[in-house]
Amino acid sequence: MGSGIGTVLSKHLSKEVKVVATTGPAEWFPMLETKEMDLGVLNDWDAQKGWLGESVYEQLSQGKGFPCSLLTVGTPALCGVTVANDSGIRTGEDLKGKRFVVDYTGAPGVTAQAEASLANFGLTRDDVKVLSMPSANAGIQAITEGRADATGSGNIGMGVVSELDAKRGARFLSYDNSPEAVKRLQDIYYSEIVEVQPGPANIGVQEPTNMMRYYFYLVGRKDLSEEEAYNIVKTLWDQNQELGAIHVKLQEWATNGFVNPMCTIPYHPGAVKFYQEKGVWTPEMEERQAQLLAQKQ
Repeated sequence: MGSGIGTVLSKHLSKEVKVVATTGPAEWFPMLETKEMDLGVLNDWDAQKGWLGESVYEQLSQGKGFPCSLLTVGTPALCGVTVANDSGIRTGEDLKGKRFVVDYTGAPGVTAQAEASLANFGLTRDDVKVLSMPSANAGIQAITEGRADATGSGNIGMGVVSELDAKRGARFLSYDNSPEAVKRLQDIYYSEIVEVQPGPANIGVQEPTNMMRYYFYLVGRKDLSEEEAYNIVKTLWDQNQELGAIHVKLQEWATNGFVNPMCTIPYHPGAVKFYQEKGVWTPEMEERQAQLLAQKQ
């Protein structure tokens, strides 16, 4: 996604955008402070915790957080608790005593998703046999190979979910969408609960299933000039169809989602100016922006 965005920006801006491969925001967040990096693509949880200087980013940022601002909300992802269809596990209650992959050593945001999933079902780590894996893919593979019973790391569209489905059948458990259960989830991982219908593209969705929807972001250094931020957002808006032609996941990096009241960090003033001109910056967004800014005051 970052490469595709960089390609479109380089083509239409007056300056080249150089794409740099890193291991993730834990590596490039500090580079925003040193101005070695200007932009980054990451998920909404890492954006929030990195900006606030919480969780794994507290020590890295010495508790003050990193200077990033939101430019656009991008591709959504649908996530849920994944099990093998032949496991007999059908509900959150069935997870009690099962081998559940909770800890992901290379992905703290995925660990948070797993913990939020347990909380939604009214469970804690003490209710399951906690397993640790290095990555989200490894968690799904462990189910396929019979080394784990469930994981909170499954996303619709993942290749390893298709592999699980081919060998044992894949199934996403449905989240509890009651207000109390949703709040328990959002207290750990701020995201939406949406109902997903079965279909050829939704492998693992056996019936209408409540899943967690989170988003990828394009963020920029907080001290980017208003003009620079404005031009970046304008380019991605005006040339949006070029993104989808580069990669299938960028087809969902669409203008109708650039502004989202579920955002977890404040928008850059230059982005706000553009969205105001387009008429998509609503009173609801103004309220959300104020709420987020107040979190660091």
